[in-house]
Amino acid sequence: MNRQFISKLLALLAGIALIFVAYNHNQNSIYIINGNAYGTTWSVKSSEYIGDQHKENIINIINRIDYVASNYKENSEISLINQNTNNFHFVSDDLFNILSIAKEVEIQSLGFYNILLGKISSNLGFSPTFGKELVHKKNSSFKLNEKNQSIEKLSSNWFDLSSIAKGYAVQEIHNYLVKEKLVNHLIDIGGEIIANGNNAGKSWKIGIQNPFSISDNASIIVDNKFKFLAIASSGEYRNYKSDKYGNKLTHTINPKTLKSIDNEILSVSVISKTSATYADAYSTAFNAMGSELALKIANKEDIALMLMINANDNVEILYSNKWYDEIL
Repeated sequence: MNRQFISKLLALLAGIALIFVAYNHNQNSIYIINGNAYGTTWSVKSSEYIGDQHKENIINIINRIDYVASNYKENSEISLINQNTNNFHFVSDDLFNILSIAKEVEIQSLGFYNILLGKISSNLGFSPTFGKELVHKKNSSFKLNEKNQSIEKLSSNWFDLSSIAKGYAVQEIHNYLVKEKLVNHLIDIGGEIIANGNNAGKSWKIGIQNPFSISDNASIIVDNKFKFLAIASSGEYRNYKSDKYGNKLTHTINPKTLKSIDNEILSVSVISKTSATYADAYSTAFNAMGSELALKIANKEDIALMLMINANDNVEILYSNKWYDEIL
């Protein structure tokens, strides 16, 4: 079983909490473009005609960010930085924007969001090692210099942007479509979603799946109310594998223990009215820290959060205060 197949299989099983539910009213007279990227699938749906030039530009956006943030491409910008022994780097606009948001979420999450755990993830088999012996150092941090758009790594640890790149790509596609006056759309990259405007006079509907369900039926339905709504998910209920001893290994690493997360959370959903990038990063942070602290921080930072947790082999759903504001 080769690495590419494993990557695609894991991507297929990822995003367990959040799926786009194909309701009939989301399917009437809509234009759809789709494809494969980042080891998963993507789609853009709109009640407005999406011309070939827009499809080409959307694909260019997806490819551009892939060559910035991919840990699977040895020549991507982030992979080249990871393998370079120099700790100082001038970076592209896209990468600086991604790292700036990541740093903000890292601070607000009390360090439970950390994008410098790439060596651990690679050693667990969730991304390539490129034939190198990877030793993770204790100091996992970096500094940003806005004046000259540069970064300083404080150790030789590797960046892993898998928890934020899809959200950033969704946001960039949305920004492009709005600029081109294609305001009514639903964008989905591997379960990271933006719904904007309407679908032939009706709002977009997004379904959130019960992690214990083997079907694609939604247990929670979110309505964008004809406005911008970003929703991101994180969950390890199906996105995991086992080591030779039978221990569960997940892609999400607890930065405090430097091990795969082991808590009661089955899935996390975060809603944002401003940014899919932030929603993507926060969903991973909350997944890593456990339900009690996640709800405490979400309420403090006014973030719309829904948690599905394992309560004696039953699903219990917990909400932050902001969640009720967003869905009512």
